Amino acid sequence: MGVKEQLTEPWGLVAAGILGGMGGAVAAALAPAGLLVGVPVGLAVAGAVYGIRIGLGAITDRTAAARPRIQPLPDLPTPPRGSDAGRWLRRAETAVRTLQRQSESPADPVLRGQIGEVDDQAAGALADLVRFAGQVTLIEQTAAGINVQQLRQDRSQLQRGLQGLPAGPLRQERERALRAVTDQLDVGRRLNEAREMLLARMQSAVLGMEGLVARMSELLALHATTAGGTSLTASKVAELTNDLEGMRAGLAEAERLSRSALSGGEHM
Repeated sequence: MGVKEQLTEPWGLVAAGILGGMGGAVAAALAPAGLLVGVPVGLAVAGAVYGIRIGLGAITDRTAAARPRIQPLPDLPTPPRGSDAGRWLRRAETAVRTLQRQSESPADPVLRGQIGEVDDQAAGALADLVRFAGQVTLIEQTAAGINVQQLRQDRSQLQRGLQGLPAGPLRQERERALRAVTDQLDVGRRLNEAREMLLARMQSAVLGMEGLVARMSELLALHATTAGGTSLTASKVAELTNDLEGMRAGLAEAERLSRSALSGGEHM
């Protein structure tokens, strides 16, 4: 809810009116001047309550917006515990939680506003990694249905059977069987390449996010100990934001390359 919505939110107006009226009534009853004192007091109480209500609402909205809201992905499976994708995803979640705490820690509201964008970018990167982890898991589940070892044995047997076999219906059938086996092996290879590409990019992104945690700690320490270091802090915040944007661009590129690998290079 934005500031405009906070100003027109009906319960805030009702609460301010009720408490203001009660405060004015009490003041009028106790003061010798009666309403001459009660009315200003009531208006002051109502204004204070209304202002506090708006301030608290804005702070709550800002805190909620800063937290990454990872939506469930119904079309993608959850990585199992102990899997490569699951381990990298947990480390990413830990890094983003730390960045959230760091972004909420400064007492300086200007600095909080500056590093809030870093927090938002990190939440977006985490959402990308959740999707990556689901894609890796789906690829692994699909690849598990391809018995590569058995297919390689079948291919070797078919290739040996074709040696010296004259042209004719039998050779055609064995060549057709060999093509079918080779196609399955090609699918398995492409799945493995896509999995390795996605996992490599996940690893790179997570290690980069953990590096951002350390750099954010350095930035906060610099801001706290450097007099007049606002411009320097802003420059370093911009560096962190740019790095996160580059990280997300790298994730998008890795996703494109994995799709290309799965399609046999048609979208390179």
